[in-house]
Amino acid sequence: MASSARRGPIAVPLPRPLRRAAFVRRINRFAASLRLEDSRALIYAHLPNSGRMTELLVPGAIALVHLTRRGARRTHGTMVLIRHRGQWVGLDATLPNRLLAASLRCRPLPPLPEPAAWRQEVRLRGVRIDFVMQAGAITWLVEAKSCNRVESGEALFPDAPTARGARHLLALAQAAGQGMRAAVVWFVQRPDARALRVDAAADPALARAAARARRAGVVLVAYTCRVSPRAISVWRRIPVRVATAARPGA
Repeated sequence: MASSARRGPIAVPLPRPLRRAAFVRRINRFAASLRLEDSRALIYAHLPNSGRMTELLVPGAIALVHLTRRGARRTHGTMVLIRHRGQWVGLDATLPNRLLAASLRCRPLPPLPEPAAWRQEVRLRGVRIDFVMQAGAITWLVEAKSCNRVESGEALFPDAPTARGARHLLALAQAAGQGMRAAVVWFVQRPDARALRVDAAADPALARAAARARRAGVVLVAYTCRVSPRAISVWRRIPVRVATAARPGA
């Protein structure tokens, strides 16, 4: 795919209509029970995020759910947003890939270059890379990551240990060492983060892999998002911090 010169907000529209529901409990990694506000009916919804999200998934928290016909599905629909500290927070861990694709069709997010062509989901060195871009004679490998955990203005990634994430970072580090360009772009699905930190307390191996990737020349960049019931849009760039040891008291 070739990118265009179109301008405008980089955004992904959310499915409609969305129904308000009160979160009841998490059933498993990918399902939750909720109670619809208008009918008080108990529903079971797909939760498109395997992270712990313990600070978000609190009983009674207001969520927005896209209901669908059940058919052969076990759930009534999908949780899309949840209300936390007076703001909407995105839950869908697949949304960053759509945001990055939207940016490539509209305008690349700095420091990524404008590509002549790009592909998604390309296997390389035993892992699947989210985006492979061609910019002139340079090949870029780009991973898009989701984050929705914020503490004291700092976005923390990951929310739970992720061996897959470490493998991706090490593959990017190896590619950068062989002359390719590589980047990881985090999208924080809320607006209140001032920085993103790769959290060694949550996953020491991932933090070490991120530090190695940065030393190898992999670009680590993060953006916050504006979140509304209509769309999630890229808002502003924030710094990425990497420490291989957990902070005291973490």
